[in-house]
Amino acid sequence: MEEQARGARGSDNERGPQVCSCQLGNAVFKGPAAVRASARRWALALLGVTLVLLPTLLPAVAGIPPTPRLRQLTVADGLPSNRINALAQDRQGYLWVATSDGVARLGGQGHRLWRAEQGLQGNFAWSVHVDAADRVWVGTRDAGLAMLDSQRRHWRYYHRDNTPQLGSNEIWVVTTTSDGAVWFGTADAGLYRLAPGGGVSRFLPRAGDARSLPDLRVSHLAQTPDGSLWVGTKNGAARWTGRDFERLPPSALPSQAIEGLAVDDAGALWVATTAGVVVRGRDGGFTTPTWVTGDVLRLLLRDRGGESWVDIRQGLGLEDGTQVINVPLYSPPARGMVRPSWVTALQDRRGGLWFASSSHGLWHLPPSWRQFSTFAREADNPDSLGNGHVRGIANAADGQAWLVGTGGALDLFDPDTGAIQHRAADVGEGASLSAVFEDASGAVWVGYRDGLVRIGAGDAPRRWSARDAQDPALSGETVAFLQDAEGLVWMASASGGVQARDARGAVLHSVLPGDDHGVPRGAELHQLGRGPDGAVWLSGSHGLSMWNSGARRFEPVPGAPRTRIPGFALDARGQVWLASFGRLQSFAWNGATLTPAFDMGGSDGMPMMLPSGVAVDASGVAWVSSRRGLVRVDPATRSARAFDVRDGLLSQELDAAPVARRGDGRLMLGSSEGLIVFDPAVVRPDTGLPPLVIESFDVQRGDHRIALSPTQPFTLGEDDRDLRITARLLDFDETPQHLYRFQLVGHDRGWVAPTASGERVFSRLPAGRYRLEITARTADSPWSPPLVVRFAVASPWWWTWWSIASYIVAGLLVLAAVARAWRTRVRRRHAWQLTRQQQELAEQASLAKTRFLATLGHEVRTPMTGVLGMSELLLGTALTAQQRGYVGAIRGAGEHLLRLVNDALDLARIESGKLELADESFDIHALVEDLAALIGPLARQRGLAFALEIGGDLPRALRGDPARVRQILLNLLGNAIKFTEHGRVTLHAAALVPVGVQLEVRDTGPGLNAEQKARLFRRFEQGDGARTRARYGGSGLGLAISQELAAAMGGAIEVDGAPGEGTRFTVRLPLPLAVAPAPREENVMVQVAASRSLSLLLVEDDPTVADVLTGLLRLQGHHVVHVPHGLAALAAAVTTPFDAALLDLDLPGMDGMALARQLRTQGFERPLIAVTARADAGAEPEALQAGFDRFIRKPMTLRMLAELLQGLQPEPEAIDPTQLPRALAQGPQIVPEETASS
Repeated sequence: MEEQARGARGSDNERGPQVCSCQLGNAVFKGPAAVRASARRWALALLGVTLVLLPTLLPAVAGIPPTPRLRQLTVADGLPSNRINALAQDRQGYLWVATSDGVARLGGQGHRLWRAEQGLQGNFAWSVHVDAADRVWVGTRDAGLAMLDSQRRHWRYYHRDNTPQLGSNEIWVVTTTSDGAVWFGTADAGLYRLAPGGGVSRFLPRAGDARSLPDLRVSHLAQTPDGSLWVGTKNGAARWTGRDFERLPPSALPSQAIEGLAVDDAGALWVATTAGVVVRGRDGGFTTPTWVTGDVLRLLLRDRGGESWVDIRQGLGLEDGTQVINVPLYSPPARGMVRPSWVTALQDRRGGLWFASSSHGLWHLPPSWRQFSTFAREADNPDSLGNGHVRGIANAADGQAWLVGTGGALDLFDPDTGAIQHRAADVGEGASLSAVFEDASGAVWVGYRDGLVRIGAGDAPRRWSARDAQDPALSGETVAFLQDAEGLVWMASASGGVQARDARGAVLHSVLPGDDHGVPRGAELHQLGRGPDGAVWLSGSHGLSMWNSGARRFEPVPGAPRTRIPGFALDARGQVWLASFGRLQSFAWNGATLTPAFDMGGSDGMPMMLPSGVAVDASGVAWVSSRRGLVRVDPATRSARAFDVRDGLLSQELDAAPVARRGDGRLMLGSSEGLIVFDPAVVRPDTGLPPLVIESFDVQRGDHRIALSPTQPFTLGEDDRDLRITARLLDFDETPQHLYRFQLVGHDRGWVAPTASGERVFSRLPAGRYRLEITARTADSPWSPPLVVRFAVASPWWWTWWSIASYIVAGLLVLAAVARAWRTRVRRRHAWQLTRQQQELAEQASLAKTRFLATLGHEVRTPMTGVLGMSELLLGTALTAQQRGYVGAIRGAGEHLLRLVNDALDLARIESGKLELADESFDIHALVEDLAALIGPLARQRGLAFALEIGGDLPRALRGDPARVRQILLNLLGNAIKFTEHGRVTLHAAALVPVGVQLEVRDTGPGLNAEQKARLFRRFEQGDGARTRARYGGSGLGLAISQELAAAMGGAIEVDGAPGEGTRFTVRLPLPLAVAPAPREENVMVQVAASRSLSLLLVEDDPTVADVLTGLLRLQGHHVVHVPHGLAALAAAVTTPFDAALLDLDLPGMDGMALARQLRTQGFERPLIAVTARADAGAEPEALQAGFDRFIRKPMTLRMLAELLQGLQPEPEAIDPTQLPRALAQGPQIVPEETASS
């Protein structure tokens, strides 16, 4: 078998090189792979280790057997291939891995690969080496020697095409010497030296020359501390003397086929051959260590701790100075133990170990691998643990420890050697064992669900069940044991209470939940222990309690928190430590109560979880077990550090309290995967900080990502965006716990919140100079000194120095121009201020005018009521013709004055924006026909012909304000009649396209010139100014108001004409179509009398107006009672029944609105009619809201009053108008407005 294994390795060597590299004085071999061995060798080797081994180990871990657990990295973890050919570490701390499918760079968090796609011409890399300039040299199988510059951007190649001296492109090994020269060996073309200046020297074997290279096939290179370069070939090894080669004598080597070269920390050269291993000392002598047997194939690495890691036939071996033990290797992809073929090994600067294999990828052992020794159950190893899940641990009298668990076995474990004795099997008769204890007599007590076993020395096991009639065991699962000062053995069940038994097992005390002995019903118990007073203390969901032997019950410990306490412990000073959810506390015991001494919670960094137990070591550090791992709490620094599987624990599911070994303070922990043993003095935070590097620094420029160099200042363009920085701590063990923070001075207000990503992106930065600071920390270390990157962001072209200079020149010129224009601006400002002041005065004057017109309209309407009303009453009496003429003139003048007031009020509404238009449907045909009937007789009286033309397309009904349309036409027709001496006046109505009405008023008058047409629609303007006003009269407001009314309806009035050709006014009103209103029967009979008269109450303070209204109403046959104010009206309404009441709104004292409300309050239900001279549009809705039923403005006529009261009477009697006086029958005469000339 041995010869077969060697033969296999020899054939492997023929297929490829075995490369050696040296790192920090630790030799790293690349040699043939080892033959696999059984995993049982590991446990057997542990049992064979004696105490002679222990002094060679680290003092801090004396007495704890080493149990290295290597982690495998494969293509599933990002490696390009599982065939690893070489390892190297660069200046920053990255690990470089040469594989059969590219080169990988490992940085702890993610890998970066170089293959053909990334510029590496040959994917198969035999070797990798980092020189003093931090350049990476790669020996390939087909592409020669490749060099990656220190910026990791550009590759340079040395191959047969560009280097004629090369005889082969297959480079097996590469290294550099202290003079800067690069040495590389080929597969079949000898050894080469690349000088710093670029010259290439070739070394070949020469027949008969013993000082030449031993063989063309150069597979290994190594350097000793004295600077000597050693060359290993397939036919011997030699040392380069500076001029030639000094070969090792063939008699000193077991074989001339070199398998590996390595240099240990003493400077000795280890030479591995196909027939064995030999060591050449610094004195030139050759020896073989006593522990090197036939199983040892070569030295892979001698680490800085002095331990040798060797390639053995069984896999990986660890040498302690006397013998080699096998290190088991578990492969997750293979789901079992494997025996890789080793190539090389390396120890990084942090102390981590890396082992490269040609078959099973890369294997890693963290620097802290000695912190925890772990022991697990191995199915094919009978000398391993008997329980997969160790649930109970107890100290034995001889320094060993009892172990129980899910396998039902009782094991005796030796913490010094790791040896395990299976003392009993199936102790629980199929049940899982939960607790174990050895009493003072040496008897072992084992608890499980509903059962208890006592195994005494030389006695048969004694069992108790919860179903026994005598001394029954506690129901539920036993969780704790304790022996008190009197020798009683106490035990606690999680749900079944507490018992105390004598040395033979008889129950002396039994405390069941809810039996009034101190354990509440439903309580969950966790731990039993001795308190500082020596009494039995119990912790659980109810809190912490102590046994009162006199009262035979548990009582709460004074000063202890009333919360669930899964575990408690005493330290060397007698202080009590309590572990609860997310909290750890210590208390001083003064003999009567607990006094708080230390408290650490979640805000202080304590993990928020429910602990399983707590122990305190000799230095006062607390160790808290939990389902999240093991937490180390240092009260001196108030720091908490959690250890989990990444730190070497078998499992972080720790469901039992740590147990301290008697004598040396080592702690033992049971877990779901086995047993953990550690020395608290060794397991401490590693405050050393890994190298902090900037892994990538790039920016988006256009459509491409541009890599930047963080080592030198750089400048970003104005259009660059998404500046991305990635920082990494080069630690391969605790990357999830690394934190990074950034600060861009001048941009950030301070350090940004730490994150674990290590990445920062700036989308856009303003122009300027910046300093980026980056710092990081591990779970244990403080924040690192910041890395500083300086860079600048270029200003846009319009903010460069020459642009700024041009701006300054232009600014000076502008300043001169501004200075020159300043006076002009001041003058203009003064003029503007004056204009503004005048405008404000004009607006104030306009507002005053509007208010004046409104007041004037109110004041004029009241006396006009008397003038028009009295004249109307006077016309109803017997008058002579001359008297009737006088009265008619008075009435005409009054109506003309009223029309002027109405025009002025319309103008005021228009100017104030308060003109309101009605929105109702009306018959446009009826409207123009009524106007024709009204205007026709007036035209004929002046000897003019009048014609009405209605287009066939004129719609029947429109929607708008018919009164305002009528007002516009009356103004236009009145002017046409007034200014036309002879001829005709025509009113034409047609449809407006697309919708509305177009009205034309044409006359044959004198016409208008351009200047007259320009002034025609101005306010207070007439055609020929003063001459027109003197001849025809008028105010000059009619056409202006008509134009404003047309504009308010969305239309306009246009005028066309010339002197001597007459005038045409065109009114275009885009009114929407509507449904024609129901026809109203015109009653040509004026209803002036009713079948019965109405009883009316008139409230009016003006005597004249009261006389007029009384006369007009009585003329219609009504009975009128007049009162001058509101109080009289209230009294009259109470005593006299009225059919209706007419109330003036502007009464002295109580006004008409208040009077109306009061009347309605008194129960007056008859109609109320508001009578007012107010002209504002809000008067009518305000009156209706106050309780009025109808509304009428002064002055009013007999017809207006008759129509107002018509709805209040029964069927009235119609009187022929011919029976009335002529003036009453005609009604008010229409006098055309004299506002324009035509």
